[in-house]
Order: sequence, then structure tokens, then C-alpha cells
Amino acid sequence: MKKFKLLLLDANVVIEVFRHGLWDKIIAKCDLYLARTAVDEAHFFLDANGDQQPIDLTPHINANVITVFELKPSDLSDLRAQFDPSYFEKLDPGETESMAYLLRLGEQSQICSADKIVYRVLGRMGRSEQGVSLEEVLSQAGLSRKLGREFCREYREQWTRKGFEEGLSR
Repeated sequence: MKKFKLLLLDANVVIEVFRHGLWDKIIAKCDLYLARTAVDEAHFFLDANGDQQPIDLTPHINANVITVFELKPSDLSDLRAQFDPSYFEKLDPGETESMAYLLRLGEQSQICSADKIVYRVLGRMGRSEQGVSLEEVLSQAGLSRKLGREFCREYREQWTRKGFEEGLSR
């Protein structure tokens, strides 16, 4: 498997990876970048019994195994300028920060999410190749698991197409 370079993960993906017990395997196979807001949102996951299990990213951050970035509100202006406010407001803070950072990094990076708005934004911006589902990441890493629809390739493709169509109609 080629190592994913500059893979930005949304908090929901971090939580799902922990839920499946795959965090250490993923960090070994990916150069992970996380928005500070995403780190702050990923506090726990629910195990098979429905019990909360803590997520502590601090050791990975301190060991420089993952990179955490933080943007100032002014850094988000380029992203905001591309969308009408109603569209932009659908992105949560972690997604907004990750998308703005993705634009800065250029085409060599990808973002992994389970939120349709992320894929719609990528489709609308003509950057569909920068979206990747958790299913695709796990498959390429040889770690396939049964996942909810929002973590699958088909879901990513559906919402990327929708964003592309919305971009054409503006």
C-alpha cells in the first residue's frame, strides 16, 4: 500500500477508527493531519457494549506521529468567499478548518470524512480526487471493515457528484 500523504481526518473518522481499534495501524500507514478543532471534538467512542471509551491523541501529537494544525478565522476567508453563506454554514468548525487547510496544501493532500457537505464542497470546487472515504483508506491498508454507509466510497461519490452538479448550476 502506498502511504497516504497528508490525509486530513474529520473528527467522526477519528472516532470510527478508534471504535474499530485501528488507530495504531492507520497512523503507521498514513501521514495524518488533524485540525485542532477536530482534535478537540474527538474525546470518546462507544464500544460494542455502548460504553464510552476515551480517545487521547496527546501522546501521538507529542511524539509528532500526527500533525495538528490551527487556522485563524482570517485564514478561512478564501474558503468562505467561494460559497454563499447558507452552503458554508453546513460545515462544522473542524470541517471548515480542514477544508481551508486542504486548499492551502494543494492537490497532493486528501480529506477523509463521513459528512456529505465535505464531499459536496469538493465536488463543487472541482477537487473530487481530494476526497477519500474511510472504506477506501482501510481497503488500501488491508484493514477492511464493515462500516456505516457514511464511511463508504459510494456515499463519497454520491455527494461529490451532487456538489459538482450544484457548482454547474450556479
